[in-house]
Amino acid sequence: MESISRFKIKDNLIPISYGYFLAKSDPLFWRKLLKRKPEDAEAMYHVALEIEGNAKKSLGKFLRTRNEGCLAAYRKGIKEASDLMQRSLGKGYYKARTEILRIQEEIHSTDKRLSSVKKKIMPNNRTLIYVFLAVIIVLLILIAILICHRSSTMYLENHRYTYMLPYEVVDKKPTGIPKTDLIPITIQVKGTITKQLLVNQLMETLKQDYEKNPTAGKLVVAKDEDQRDVGMAYWGSEDKEIEVYIYPFDSISSAGEENCQLWQATTVIRSALYQFVKHNGYMPKDLTMLTKAFPRNYLSELPLNPYNMENDVTTSPSGDAGWLFSPSGVSPETDLILAVRQALKPAIPQGIDFSFAPIQININKLNHELMVMAGDRTIRSYTVALGKNNLTPEGNMWISKRIANPDKGVPKADNVYGTRAMELSNPGFAIHGTNSPESIGKDVSLGCIRLNNLQMEDLYTLTPLYTYVNIFKNPNLPNTQINPPALCLGPNGQPDYSKEESLTFYHWGG
Repeated sequence: MESISRFKIKDNLIPISYGYFLAKSDPLFWRKLLKRKPEDAEAMYHVALEIEGNAKKSLGKFLRTRNEGCLAAYRKGIKEASDLMQRSLGKGYYKARTEILRIQEEIHSTDKRLSSVKKKIMPNNRTLIYVFLAVIIVLLILIAILICHRSSTMYLENHRYTYMLPYEVVDKKPTGIPKTDLIPITIQVKGTITKQLLVNQLMETLKQDYEKNPTAGKLVVAKDEDQRDVGMAYWGSEDKEIEVYIYPFDSISSAGEENCQLWQATTVIRSALYQFVKHNGYMPKDLTMLTKAFPRNYLSELPLNPYNMENDVTTSPSGDAGWLFSPSGVSPETDLILAVRQALKPAIPQGIDFSFAPIQININKLNHELMVMAGDRTIRSYTVALGKNNLTPEGNMWISKRIANPDKGVPKADNVYGTRAMELSNPGFAIHGTNSPESIGKDVSLGCIRLNNLQMEDLYTLTPLYTYVNIFKNPNLPNTQINPPALCLGPNGQPDYSKEESLTFYHWGG
């Protein structure tokens, strides 16, 4: 028993220096480790998270008590956490990148919240009017909720009666349905169909068959272009409820973060290949053609396959490579999306594959939001600065150049284009970083789209050359800010960004 206890104690201890150990179970383990090893990147990461947590507690106390000392403690703590996380990333701990972006977004949103809290609200004669309007708004919201609730129930009419068929939508494959002699009705849908549209098509087909024969049970099955089942609607007749099942697309939502990372990495590399073929009219012999020097830099580097952290390319299944590439001939009649999907796949033994839609960028001028989309799925969402006096152009464009460190000779503090830039097909404008991060979310530029430098570097990594860009005003689209999921796009070391630099001095609209 003594030897077992000794082993357990030993397993709990981490040697730091000769004769000095730290216990993993010690709540102050990471702080003590950082004190002993000031350059340990992982310790920096964890201590930064602790400091951020304490800063948030100070913020919460300020919001309850309005104690300015608590606010000062929050600002000091959140800056210290951000700086330490930056150091962790600089030491090569890539997990810190996502946290840096998240902390910056939270600082931005918290500053907005604090500015509204600090505004003194003076009572006046309009208070009762405001209260009355608030009551009206609440009533309207309740009415809207009731209408939405009723919309989930389908009423079907025939010549004898009105029969109500409620239904429930379940986001998973059914474990089984009752044994039945029903002949399934099959409908064909696109692999990129949205959930709501799929539900509507299943229910519309069931409704049409119900109107022909309202007494018999119904079974409707939806299949995509590859004849894979993607959804089902089942009704057992009489007083039974309709059961609608929507299968998780590509099993991404059910397979966890690793599959989500794999889908994103696969979408990025396929999008680069898609743009290459579309621009040149042929498939490259190998994927190194995608990472050439400026101005043919479709990508900075091939993304890593998160299953094995490799980005090498092979032409036959192998556990030592990241991607499987089998180039084929193309012609004007070729379905390019299907051809790219079949030619380029992740090299993993499970044989997982995903539907493909090329990456595109949507910029909504009304809410200062830039979204990186693949079909109807959002990969990233950033807050951006736009042109004053509506100078940012609207319409359909594309990325005509990708430039690392634009105007490199200009000192960093004076470089209005930041660390990365992507010139638009309208050559007077670009999407780029900034030396004025406080301008993000405002209309201040001469027409360009600005991001803070870290987010611009993230966007640059995701976006291939010739990516489609749509700039528009849409009052009906809500702001869909999201915390970006971790994405294995960093290489084994840093890309050689020097090959993507240009000696040209640019004159975009800031």
